[in-house]
Amino acid sequence: MVNLPHEIWLHISQYIPASVLEGLVSVNSTFYDIAMDCRYRQISFAFLDNRMLRNLQRLKDPVVARRVRVLHVYPVFLKQVLDREPNLPGRQSLRLRLTAFATHILEQKKSSGRTKFRMLQLPKFRTAEDIVHAMHDVFSGLPNVTDYHIMWCGLQTVPESPVPFLAAILRPKLRKLSLDISLENIVKLLSPPSCTSCNIEELNLVIRTDHVVATSDHVQIMSDYLAPALMRLRNTLRTLTIQAWEPLDFSPLFLALGRLPWLNHLTLGIPIEAPHLGNPSGLTTFLNRQGSTLLSLSLRATQYSGPGLTPDPLSIDGWVSRALTDVHMTHLRSLDISSSLFPFTASLVCLFQFSATITSLVLTGCYHTLADVAAILDAFRDRPRDERLETLRLGSVALTPQLLDLLAGELPNLYRLELLVREVTAHSDEYLLAVHGPPDSEIVRPPCHVLSMLVPDFLLTQDYFFYEMEKRRYPQWHLQRLKILLTSFPYRFPYGPHVEQLLAVCVPTIRDFS
Repeated sequence: MVNLPHEIWLHISQYIPASVLEGLVSVNSTFYDIAMDCRYRQISFAFLDNRMLRNLQRLKDPVVARRVRVLHVYPVFLKQVLDREPNLPGRQSLRLRLTAFATHILEQKKSSGRTKFRMLQLPKFRTAEDIVHAMHDVFSGLPNVTDYHIMWCGLQTVPESPVPFLAAILRPKLRKLSLDISLENIVKLLSPPSCTSCNIEELNLVIRTDHVVATSDHVQIMSDYLAPALMRLRNTLRTLTIQAWEPLDFSPLFLALGRLPWLNHLTLGIPIEAPHLGNPSGLTTFLNRQGSTLLSLSLRATQYSGPGLTPDPLSIDGWVSRALTDVHMTHLRSLDISSSLFPFTASLVCLFQFSATITSLVLTGCYHTLADVAAILDAFRDRPRDERLETLRLGSVALTPQLLDLLAGELPNLYRLELLVREVTAHSDEYLLAVHGPPDSEIVRPPCHVLSMLVPDFLLTQDYFFYEMEKRRYPQWHLQRLKILLTSFPYRFPYGPHVEQLLAVCVPTIRDFS
């Protein structure tokens, strides 16, 4: 074995796939640490099977436990204890026992020279209480978890609550918490002092209902449990995501939340069916309270659950209008609307509301015509051309010379452009050309009837796109990064490299196509 410095081995490991790294555990001490970190960095507990039992046994070793950084828990395995009690894993097959024994030897080889090797005995659980105690012992010994994901809904018939072991991870080192949880379970998990010692910076909430309590109790849970739990994080919380699994009145939560002074990024998932997120004035109040710190806002329309199959798009359109009309966020810089369910008219409402300050826009999920793109850019009409958007992700669209004319003319200082392209074509819209035109491009544009005589029919699609673009130059467009992605199969078109070469000539400032 070549005796290389530790740093060199670390550098080499960056080029080795994770699936291969785990097999290099016995190469040397460096690869042992790297392989062990790779193997135990992310752990999931979802099903009561042999893999889960082996992980529980291995994580009792502090040398292994300290390597866990990301933890996923879906405590449905408590119900498995009741359903499968006679069939719990007991005697293991010879192959599994030999595999566990070999793994145990390899992992212990470097950690302790004094350790006696013995056959790895998998635990046996007879009741839900047994597994709750075992999980609590293991979770209490995971000191370095920074990213914690919990999915907990239902389990109302299970006699033992998973709270003892779920709450054991809520420690000062935790930075990201994702909760896919029912309102009824929030009462148990987020009651004080669960989060009092946490320094969570990113919180992702997906709220469901188990429909085991009255609707009036939902208001109390939001006001008395969920809102106080969020406010206990006010000194560290920077990123917040709130999504409703089904239409639900969230206005009690929004009204109960005070100012979160460090909150920079907010994502809202709005059910497309009424009542959406409840009284829109609740969201208005919440957004205005965060108006002085919020830098980024992401909006999604969701349809995970609900009574209808064909909801009325006008309903969410009107709800968004009422919720945002009186919102004022002076420091908002980024707006992201990425949802095929979000009506375009609602997107325009958001744009006109926040166009005075945003410099980054993501608008994807639906097909946008050239007229749609013109309407989007009209939202920035009151701002000077050189103070408009710096980054834009738009799609899906048809990549046409007229689209590039429009973007170059309206957004001369655009730094980064990402287009999700459905097709590449020479489609033209004479009305938009007459209204907007490409003021900074050098183009000689013959009339349509002349073009039809000059250009063969087979050039009137992608080839005609090249024919038109070869005559275009955008010397005043400061675009430096351009990325074009196809949204239709096969997702790569044969002219891709040629389009990049052509656009590099048309826009001489482009430096990167990724």
